[in-house]
Amino acid sequence: MSQPVMFNGRLNKSESDIWVDLLNETSKTTFMDRDLTKQYLALPESISFVSSVENQIIGGTTIYRDRTRLSMVLVSVAMKEAYRESATYQIIKSSLPFFKTVAIRDVDVLVSSNDGSDCIGFPLSLEVEPWAIEAIKRVGFNKVVKIVQCSFEISQKYDNRIKWDNEPNLEGAKELIWDQSKPLGLTTSLVWLARDFAEDQGTLMTFTINDKVVGVVGLWQFRDSLTLSPLITDPEVLDWSQVAKAIVSEGVRSKAERVHLPIVGEGQSGLIEELDGMINLVSSRTLSLLRKPL
Repeated sequence: MSQPVMFNGRLNKSESDIWVDLLNETSKTTFMDRDLTKQYLALPESISFVSSVENQIIGGTTIYRDRTRLSMVLVSVAMKEAYRESATYQIIKSSLPFFKTVAIRDVDVLVSSNDGSDCIGFPLSLEVEPWAIEAIKRVGFNKVVKIVQCSFEISQKYDNRIKWDNEPNLEGAKELIWDQSKPLGLTTSLVWLARDFAEDQGTLMTFTINDKVVGVVGLWQFRDSLTLSPLITDPEVLDWSQVAKAIVSEGVRSKAERVHLPIVGEGQSGLIEELDGMINLVSSRTLSLLRKPL
């Protein structure tokens, strides 16, 4: 008896509920906010695919085209457990480019070290659960660097607010990210994705000194928490103590009980040490950034 045929298809922007429901039903890495998830999926560069067997959706992927770094991000993989071993490799492979183009040179993916049940939540935490790691490696991804995700509980108050620019300086933010991403350990399209999404949602902020942007951040407030994504600063102008106090001050201003940092590079370890000395570190997770060159 022949095996059922698997069909792969791209979802329209109007079909985002299909992907949200699939992620919610199959993954422990659930979404932070349903409406925000749908707004992310509506971004022009966000593309969602689903795969079906006998008219039943069994899984899918979401990718993001980074037109700044000329790259792509494998943002999420969702799969019904019964099909994970047999279909994950093919579903991932079918959603990625087969060869290098002028617009896409490589693909990034962030993989968590646990099941993701304690993650911040999609789409501010863009990670794939570890059950997919073997299929991801088979497709041709290799580990590049470690990324840390941290959460802090605000226990003290600091008044060290940054006077953000009246309007975000988009070109200045772009220049800062280009200059600082390598020393901060954040040479990845995940940062550009976060910047694009924050700009789209009106949460992107920049801080300028002497006509030069030295800080860029996306400020996301949900209920009792404040998430900072992206978070890029110039350590030669703003030391980690200043940045840490500014983060806590933003948390206090927004009346948040917790502050989440979903993408922390190895070059930002000094910031985590400063925050840990000021407020309570309640969660620290290590994730692996993998890359597939095309």
